[in-house]
Amino acid sequence: MTKCFLSGTLRYGKQKGEKVKMHVCQIMLIEADSSQDAIDYATSTITYAEERYPAWSDWHGGLGEGLAGRWSGLFQGWEDTRDVLGYTENPTLAEDIIKDWLNGRTSEIARCKSMLEKTSIDEMITAYNTDKSDFGDLGMNAWTLTKLGKLLSDYWCSDSGLYDLTAHTASLEYFRERLAKEPDKQFLVPIDFHF
Repeated sequence: MTKCFLSGTLRYGKQKGEKVKMHVCQIMLIEADSSQDAIDYATSTITYAEERYPAWSDWHGGLGEGLAGRWSGLFQGWEDTRDVLGYTENPTLAEDIIKDWLNGRTSEIARCKSMLEKTSIDEMITAYNTDKSDFGDLGMNAWTLTKLGKLLSDYWCSDSGLYDLTAHTASLEYFRERLAKEPDKQFLVPIDFHF
């Protein structure tokens, strides 16, 4: 069993060959008037948005008890409402969590880069065959290239770690702008997603 609570990933499985489930804590950056409004915004945006968001884990507390699931209590002692941190409540803790989750993202970018150094895009294009699916090296390399592209373009994926749900980007640019203008309205909301 592997647990890495600070970088936001929990993987578990019993034996080789058994299905492995993955839960990922994503920190949603949300502008709201209160911590409850931040939770409500996260819940309604993820549930009712036209674009598809991943499902969250609902068997570890459910929506009525917060969205953090396995990461419940991440802000223990600082939250106004359970599993929500107003940035101005503890800027040091907020920045530490942002930094830690971003380190997870940059580590995944480095891992993807390392995997892709073993091949070239030209080799991938040459090996591509429209008449046959490749679930081997070509398929894995193409998947890794797609994932790397999503991370580098600030598109939300399982390894983004942080996502600005107000601006709909994994970039921190708009969050930092809002933080400079209205710091009391910026919240961090951890959500236990099942990717």
